[in-house]
Amino acid sequence: MNVETIKHPFRATCAETSASMSAHLEDELRGLKGRRILRHLATCERCQAVLRSLRETVENLRALGRSEPEPEPGLADRVIERIVAEQ
Repeated sequence: MNVETIKHPFRATCAETSASMSAHLEDELRGLKGRRILRHLATCERCQAVLRSLRETVENLRALGRSEPEPEPGLADRVIERIVAEQ
């Protein structure tokens, strides 16, 4: 337990919050630790900004898996032309 934890036993530090950000985002924190992180996030603008950025990054990564890139215009026609030409 570090000095900051002893000074503020019910509120996490920036370091503790940073280390627990992913778990918080995935709703995996429980008990006192979860409450400490929530209390810290309620008052720390810097950690709130980091959490917003992490949340946006995770959402963008998840969206990548759901979307398919648009095919290049004319690609199908060029492939068919090439197949016909090679026969």
